[in-house]
Amino acid sequence: MPRREALVANMLAGVDAMRIHPTRTMLSVLGIMIGSASLVATMAVSDGMMKLARERIQRDTPVQVIVISPRTARYQDGEWVPVPNYPVFTADDAAAMSEQLAGVRSVALILSGRAIARYRGVQHRVNVVVGSASLPEFGSIELGEGRFFNEVEAASNSPVIVISHALARELAPAQDPFSIVGREIHVRDRMRRVIGVLAAPRFEDPESPSFAVYAPMRAASALLDPPPSGRFAPAIELLSPTLEGVEDLRDGAMDWLARRYAGWKDRVRVTVRLDQLNQLEEIILLIKLFLGALVGISLLVGGVGIMNVLLASVAERTREIGIRKSVGARRSDIHTQFLTESVAIALVGAVLGLVVGFAMALGVTAGFRFLVKTPVTPVLSLSSVLIATLSSSIVGLAFGTYPARRAADLPPAIAIAHE
Repeated sequence: MPRREALVANMLAGVDAMRIHPTRTMLSVLGIMIGSASLVATMAVSDGMMKLARERIQRDTPVQVIVISPRTARYQDGEWVPVPNYPVFTADDAAAMSEQLAGVRSVALILSGRAIARYRGVQHRVNVVVGSASLPEFGSIELGEGRFFNEVEAASNSPVIVISHALARELAPAQDPFSIVGREIHVRDRMRRVIGVLAAPRFEDPESPSFAVYAPMRAASALLDPPPSGRFAPAIELLSPTLEGVEDLRDGAMDWLARRYAGWKDRVRVTVRLDQLNQLEEIILLIKLFLGALVGISLLVGGVGIMNVLLASVAERTREIGIRKSVGARRSDIHTQFLTESVAIALVGAVLGLVVGFAMALGVTAGFRFLVKTPVTPVLSLSSVLIATLSSSIVGLAFGTYPARRAADLPPAIAIAHE
């Protein structure tokens, strides 16, 4: 018989043995299924938590934003020394970066300072942010009422502003904060019409709310006090479409700066804010590995079950093994037959474990949503499926090897005489 046909025949013999003893087979499958299901559930829930964490960090923190800002001072000999030749970035620089940098989703020019805002006898010190119309794309601005200024208004320096929810609440304490949209307030004694109010933040320190005003970049000289150097120092913000693209975009921005400014590292600062996300991913990965190690014990228990069942099968089928060897079956044929049975049991358990494990993950995440109102959903990734399947197959091979070798080593004469 050709080698390939012999291999198929031996594998079929192993599968047929499973069919002949269904109860014994199902008990072995159950052990592997429980271990595989636990592993799949753990990975699906942890991947879902990681997905939710990434989405929230991307939405609430500027982890995909690269900030390119002039160095107006440097620390030297124990004191801050002004940098006289720092570059002043302009709208043309922002436009050039938008056109020339690969992997950039949006570019904004931004500058901030302090001023006094007044409305109907109420005044408050505010943080004034002047910038491009693309600022809302960077994730820190969520409108509750009205709109943000557009490109035309930014280019023409229209007297419009957008204010934070806390400032609207402070300036109109007896009214709905959103009712201030369309009204005119004074910022540094310059009249400005409010066209939008930001939504109330989900998490706000009541002792330190954000009192902010947003205006077009061209309004900087009107709304901000001039700096001591006499020159404003706007920063350029670059938005990467993905977290994975942040580092490549940063490298591209550095190359752009190197072509434009000699010795730019002494005059420009490039800031990336990926540390928070990286730390969170490391923590979740450690938790995932720890839980995976715990549920791996279930797989080992299932493997022991496979070994016990196959050892019992070897004892029951000793005479059959002797007959097969006496008519020409080789040691490798017997070995393959029992290993096939072991791996088949493990794979069936793995497939059932995928279904049961994902159902468990659905139940666990539903509990999270109900109890703590967290919108987490399980994620069954290809890597999770492969890990569960490979783990079960390895367990089947590892714990099936000893019974298979024991069966293959039986002398034919003794095996035939066995009752």
